[in-house]
Amino acid sequence: MAVRVLILSVLIFAGAFGAHEVMHLLVIYGVGAQGSIIVRPWRLGLVDFTIYSLHAQPSQPMDVTRQAIVNFFGPFLAAVPLAALLVYVREPIPVAALIANVVILVFYAVIEAGDLLLEAVYNTDAPFLTWPEFNYGVPVLVIVLTAVTMRLLAAWGARRIPE
Repeated sequence: MAVRVLILSVLIFAGAFGAHEVMHLLVIYGVGAQGSIIVRPWRLGLVDFTIYSLHAQPSQPMDVTRQAIVNFFGPFLAAVPLAALLVYVREPIPVAALIANVVILVFYAVIEAGDLLLEAVYNTDAPFLTWPEFNYGVPVLVIVLTAVTMRLLAAWGARRIPE
């Protein structure tokens, strides 16, 4: 069960990540700006390696309020359809994978808006919030913890069933 949760969570993450960036772009236009989705290099901080990632980028810099709206609502709106599916899905593996991805998207909403507000409003720099290791490490941790939790629940449930 844990492996299936892991695989399905990663597959949903791939689509959810793309939806997250598309929603950023939609919100960029919604706040009256223009932008595009680009593929950008992202240099890892702990090892000498570069990965590539999708990124929604406004054509012109935006004020802090509009940028905070974009940063928060891009991933938050991407989480809404996944959360809505939870009303209809009953099988434990897809439920676990959906929950993991909703948690991940809410995580992105908080750190993306939080990083901007920390820097622009409070003049506080938290560089780890923009590390690729953090931005992908926390989702990996959420997915692994979800898979382990499902494995433990399955083992606990099997022990509780009377023979």
